[in-house]
Amino acid sequence: MQSNISEELEMKFPPIVLIKSNTKPKDVKEPKPGKGGCVMSFVAQTIAKRITTCFGREHISCGGISVGFGWGDGFRDENAMDFQASFLSCGVDSAPNKEKYLEKLSHMSKPTREMFEHGERIYSDFKTAKENIKSRPVYDSEDYVIFKGLENLNYGEIPDSVIFTVNPIELTALIQINTSFRLKDTYILTPQASGCQAIGCFTFREDESDDPKPVLSPIDFAGRSKMKHFIPNNYLIVSMPWKLFLKLEEVSEKSVLQTGMWKKFID
Repeated sequence: MQSNISEELEMKFPPIVLIKSNTKPKDVKEPKPGKGGCVMSFVAQTIAKRITTCFGREHISCGGISVGFGWGDGFRDENAMDFQASFLSCGVDSAPNKEKYLEKLSHMSKPTREMFEHGERIYSDFKTAKENIKSRPVYDSEDYVIFKGLENLNYGEIPDSVIFTVNPIELTALIQINTSFRLKDTYILTPQASGCQAIGCFTFREDESDDPKPVLSPIDFAGRSKMKHFIPNNYLIVSMPWKLFLKLEEVSEKSVLQTGMWKKFID
């Protein structure tokens, strides 16, 4: 399948799709056995190289990816959630039990330990971090997520998330198309979440809505750092459920993309 929006925008990176499945396809790029790592590196390779990649429950290496792709909340107990809330805020300074937090860090390599000591600082404090963690959309289904180019979508496949990779001008056009048929005042979402959660569970939740919104990401520098080898820093991701993608495709055929004003930006 081809995207009219992508063709009209002459996108450097056409859309890719995320498909949840209980079956791992053959001949796909995936982490080595026993390894995990950040999935955003694999997402970036699908975007840039148009190769099919796959990530499964057996590759889970952090609580963030578990909830991101609908594999539960990722926590064994309340202590595990407190540990992540400390890390996502100000590390040791945020930890409710500093001694216990530091003890867990003692087994890490020096670079990793220093990162956890300072914290990722996505949230300003422990309480805010924990409340946001508890409010994430949680699902538990399928064992794999598969990423492939939209052009490689098989007949009958319905993606769980469609992912655009856009520069500022492309983002402007996409927002205008998305806004052109709406009446309310919220048109695009920017959840304070990791990249995998934005393209995953936050987009899955929009599929349940009668008025789905696209999701802008990644706004976490950890995720972006895993993408920069493949995607220039001035690009962002806009993900959306399949039904919203089809709506935007329809709207785009009679939109700002056919105007002389838009053509000034691509000539």
